Amino acid sequence: MLIRLLRDRNLRVLLAGQTFNMFGASAMVITLSVWVMTLTGSPAAAGLVFIFLVVPTLAAPFTGLLVDRFPRRKVLIVNDVLSAGLVATLLTVHDRGDVWLIYLVALGYGVSIQIYRAARGGLLHSMVPDELLGDVNGVFSSLNQGLRIVGPLVGAGLFAVAGGQAVAALDAATFLVSAGSYALLRGVPDLEPTRDDEPGARRLVHELLAGGRHVLTTTVLRRMVLASAIAFGCAGTVNVAIYALINDGLGRPPEFIGVLGAAQGAGAVVSGLFVGSLIRRHGEFGAASLGFLLNGVGLLATSTAFLPAVFVGAFVAGIGLPIVLVAEITLVQRRTAQDLQGRAIAASDAIIDVPYAIGIGLAGLLIGTIGYLPIYVFGGTVFFLVGFAVMQFRALTKPEPVPTPT
Repeated sequence: MLIRLLRDRNLRVLLAGQTFNMFGASAMVITLSVWVMTLTGSPAAAGLVFIFLVVPTLAAPFTGLLVDRFPRRKVLIVNDVLSAGLVATLLTVHDRGDVWLIYLVALGYGVSIQIYRAARGGLLHSMVPDELLGDVNGVFSSLNQGLRIVGPLVGAGLFAVAGGQAVAALDAATFLVSAGSYALLRGVPDLEPTRDDEPGARRLVHELLAGGRHVLTTTVLRRMVLASAIAFGCAGTVNVAIYALINDGLGRPPEFIGVLGAAQGAGAVVSGLFVGSLIRRHGEFGAASLGFLLNGVGLLATSTAFLPAVFVGAFVAGIGLPIVLVAEITLVQRRTAQDLQGRAIAASDAIIDVPYAIGIGLAGLLIGTIGYLPIYVFGGTVFFLVGFAVMQFRALTKPEPVPTPT
């Protein structure tokens, strides 16, 4: 299937550009939290980076409408160029007094990610037939997660040798390469949505809320997105607890998070390549159920703080996470009209990311009192419960069997 997809010239160009984009992001996002941890010595302060990254989901109605009102390829180009300039401001960070700038960049990075997800999802919906969306999303997920093998290691290593400014310069350069790749796309059917010229605030509110209304009133989308929101709300707590696990449980420096990220990325490479066929055979709910259960296994194994088990847990969670994410985004794309893609994708992201941010905030308050173990055990248990609950809905999206020729 991968060979078939790579025969498309535009997909080859897009994959090449995304390789740089995702590599830079995987190195930079982890560096932001490590940078804060190094400057402040506080796991809670480092965890705040992830809150700033997801807070922009509250603006999902506006970013989604932006994506649905302009050609998505041009939106992606402008977004990458502005993001390069934003990241370049980190070159001025030198001491603890500059931590506010790291938080500010994390906030802007979160806005960039929101626009990127919605616009790229809509662009792929235009470029790829419905039956191949799962495979294409799987390839991009495998690429994204797989780069965590290299990105966090390079980011953490470069940070240790040359400081955060060097990582920021690298990320800014990858954004510009990504922008160039979008400019090289040819003949992409980036359809202009139908516009309603009716003036007034009421019409604006109607359009802003259209994505969320579509997700929450379409039964299969509502069930998938809310299940993901519950599970990832617990996963958000782990982004804080992981620093306590590394420091207190494993006795390692903060940069060790890059090694665990690499183990998770290795698992993601595996799942991203077969998730498309998994969805074709069992449907989005069947695939997502497996992904949730694997994440539960991974978190519980990691909670032991026994180094071999931690590596296995990270690898297993790496397999499960992309399955859930690909199943969710593919279902949203397939059940949404072209002119609503941006708002529906942005809305689904927001519904999932807000509980995720709340989980980070709660963990920041509790980590100093309860430690990492209860957080990991609770998160793993919730993933198990959600996985079994979602399994009951697998018939809703399971494809009809292909009749055997007689």
